[in-house]
Amino acid sequence: MKPFFSIVIAVYNRANYIEKAVKSVLNQNFEDWELVIVDDGSDDKTLEILEKFNANDKISIISLGSNTGVANARNVGINIVSGNYLTFLDSDDWYKCNHLESRFTILNENEIDLFHGGVDIIGEETVPDKNNTSKKIHLSDCVIGGTFFINMGTCRELAYFDTSIQYSEDSEMFDRFVVEKKSISKTNIETYVYNRTLDDSICSNR
Repeated sequence: MKPFFSIVIAVYNRANYIEKAVKSVLNQNFEDWELVIVDDGSDDKTLEILEKFNANDKISIISLGSNTGVANARNVGINIVSGNYLTFLDSDDWYKCNHLESRFTILNENEIDLFHGGVDIIGEETVPDKNNTSKKIHLSDCVIGGTFFINMGTCRELAYFDTSIQYSEDSEMFDRFVVEKKSISKTNIETYVYNRTLDDSICSNR
């Protein structure tokens, strides 16, 4: 039987953070999920740390061998998931224990193509504007891909990231849902913890 949620983590050189991310999935109150972790050519101890999760039959670990970029790594994971809803977790972020449960309560009772929002921000609350990277905007004015829940029964063809985009690929995906007039809903239940304390994140380096 396919799981209700499929979670994709793309990871590159996050040896100090990936275990916390994975354990936050294992600690969920809601247990009907699968997790696909795609290592995008890490050359630190990330894969070594992930080995301890190999025995869990709800977790699949894929190694790409070389660094291809976060969009491609996510797409590799998306290609093999089987759940009703696809969601994401960045490798240096984590879920609060009721994250999936709170989303299931809403998605199981409503026909929603793209559900998003509900972020608890740790650290810097501004990011470069995708239209003018020299300008900063508050994260409350952004869509955050880690919070996406995509209905794979109605929108699988839209559930892929554009690998030609180097920044804000999640907002490009969101815009496609808008253009296709898909049902979109947002929550303010802050159960996704967005870690903005790292100096080497994509957003920090723009």
